[in-house]
Amino acid sequence: MAASKPTAVHFSLIFFVMLTLICGVMAYLNYKDLAEANAKLNQAESNARTSDAAVRKLDEELQALKKLIGNEQDEIGLDNKTPNTVIGATEQDIKTHADVLAEPTIKNTLIKLSTQLNQTKNQLAQEQADKNKLEAQFLALKGELDKVVDQHRTAREGAEKDLADTQKVKEEEVSAKDQQIAALQKENEEILIELDQLRETNAKTIKDLENKNNTYASLIDTLRSRLTEVQKESFEVPDGVVRTVDNSTGVVWINLGEADRLPKRMTFSVYRKAHQGIGRGEEDIIGAIEVTKILGPHLSEARIVSDDIYQPISPGDPIYTPLWGVGRPETFAISGIIDLDGDGKSDMDLLQRIIENANAKIDNIVTENGERIGNGLTVHTKFLVIGESPNIDAAKTDEQRDKMQQVIAKMKEIRDEARLKAVRVIGINDFLSYIGYKPQRRLHTPGSGIASPIKAGAKKTGVNATSSGQVSGVFTRSKRLKQQTSSGQTSNVFGGAGK
Repeated sequence: MAASKPTAVHFSLIFFVMLTLICGVMAYLNYKDLAEANAKLNQAESNARTSDAAVRKLDEELQALKKLIGNEQDEIGLDNKTPNTVIGATEQDIKTHADVLAEPTIKNTLIKLSTQLNQTKNQLAQEQADKNKLEAQFLALKGELDKVVDQHRTAREGAEKDLADTQKVKEEEVSAKDQQIAALQKENEEILIELDQLRETNAKTIKDLENKNNTYASLIDTLRSRLTEVQKESFEVPDGVVRTVDNSTGVVWINLGEADRLPKRMTFSVYRKAHQGIGRGEEDIIGAIEVTKILGPHLSEARIVSDDIYQPISPGDPIYTPLWGVGRPETFAISGIIDLDGDGKSDMDLLQRIIENANAKIDNIVTENGERIGNGLTVHTKFLVIGESPNIDAAKTDEQRDKMQQVIAKMKEIRDEARLKAVRVIGINDFLSYIGYKPQRRLHTPGSGIASPIKAGAKKTGVNATSSGQVSGVFTRSKRLKQQTSSGQTSNVFGGAGK
């Protein structure tokens, strides 16, 4: 029998079976995904409940910790440690109540206070024991004294009976004692005269020794200055380097920035690469720059304040200023008359502002009036900056002369202190060179007695005539090298036709 051919019914049945299988598979897969999603949702809800519980517990623990500390401000103060925050108020309480025993943490402060309290208790106990011992000695001595008093009372009663018989003998003894006293007084006067002579001799000897000491100290200072001038040792290191230079605009970029806590308007002196040592003298300084923009963690833009046409600032040149250090405020002392622009007036306030604007500090000052401000030099004093000494010959009155002598004495005092405490002493000019400071203007005040730095012109009188005061632009232009561009044309001397 011949096989029957498949019909449309067969194809429909096959299609229906396949469709049923596909739908079943898809339904199974969708059910599996739904189950997984529900499981993840349940896990997420469980994690959220656990996180909420942990947050509530952490908040309760935090509130308990605040109560334990005693500062229950709303803000903790991790980023802004003000007195209105828990950390700021706690640090202020530590500094206020622990004073010199304050430590960075409460635990260490309490340990130190407990140690101090135990020491005080032990000392108090020792003093109480000493007191008890002294009281016992006092009572023993009082008992002995009472015995002696009784003995003397008995002796006095017996002496009163014998007074009439011994009165004559006593008078003779008193006369002999008077003679002895007179002899001792005479001997004492002779001893006093010898003592006065010895004092005069000792005073002269002490004065001679002081003069020798001053001479030796002056000699040591002179030899030290000569040795410093010869060796010029320096333990300073560069603060950074120049990355890039644009001579056409007078702008440089340095490798210091926001991460280094570099403030704007900070000035640096620029050293040549082959320097002999940072902060040892002016001979290695080739220019100065001033920070104008903070561009990144370790990138800032600065303008060139001054440079040398023969040694222009170039990438890789080290920069240095004693005013600023990464993460620490520098400390300085100033002494003498400070005149930054040569106008004959004190610029002490200006120098203080320059130092303080750089986040540095001044711990000691000897003013031009002879006042000493400060509690003495310390190991944190970086430099003692010396200004000019007053000219005593220029004093017009005795009061001015006395004030000048007082200023000189105070300057010597702080300089001797710097020598004893190993604080480096530098002149104001070297200091200004190190920080890259340049006077902003030169002002001449008529009638001040100070010659003007600008020489006036004169009328033309024959061969020796002077100019009217105008200066060629060749000499008035900046010393900074300008970027040169070529127009592409050649001078007629080289490009013209030969004759």
